[in-house]
Amino acid sequence: MIYENLADIAVTFTNLNDGLIIHIIITCMAVVAVYFHSRIKKSAELKEINSNFSNVLKQQEELTLTTGQIKNALNKDQINYQIKLNAYHEKSIESISDIYVKTLDLRDAAKDLSIRQTDEVFQRFFSVASTFRRTLDEKKIWVPEKLSSHIEAIAIEIDHQTTSFIIASKQEKYIERMNQKQIDRLIKSQEKFYDYIQQEINTVFTGLAEELSKTVRT
Repeated sequence: MIYENLADIAVTFTNLNDGLIIHIIITCMAVVAVYFHSRIKKSAELKEINSNFSNVLKQQEELTLTTGQIKNALNKDQINYQIKLNAYHEKSIESISDIYVKTLDLRDAAKDLSIRQTDEVFQRFFSVASTFRRTLDEKKIWVPEKLSSHIEAIAIEIDHQTTSFIIASKQEKYIERMNQKQIDRLIKSQEKFYDYIQQEINTVFTGLAEELSKTVRT
């Protein structure tokens, strides 16, 4: 049966004219050409896809590597920053403590004047005040500005009250030469100093201690 079909096909081709045969051949060749062109185009597309995929993988690897390097650098910077921050905090606490001790010394030297008014006590106060000023100037860069200004304001007030008292005390020996107005001014300066030392200064230092405690805890 198969051979008969083949014979029929052969007879059919034999009976066809040359033009038709050529047309059929050209059509077959065109179909084959289109097929191979499609295969070639598809192969090129697959090759390009594979190339693009390889590039994407390479870029992803480079991105992962770069991201890791950046992360490591950031972690290193963060650790260094934390170390510096801890060192600064320790230095700040140390400086605050030193300044506070000198402020207490200044307060105690002023209180001594309320008990004894001698040249030795006067000179001790001036020496303590000088030491306080030098310590504050050296260490206030490590202290928060608000706290530093607060401490300085307290010291200035102590110095003002005490210096006025010292001047008044030294003028007592000339009281016989003074008129009543001068005497009243002298007495007022002394009373103001005693009120400050016995009452106000305790409140001032209680507030300062609270502010210091808050600053150290933060």
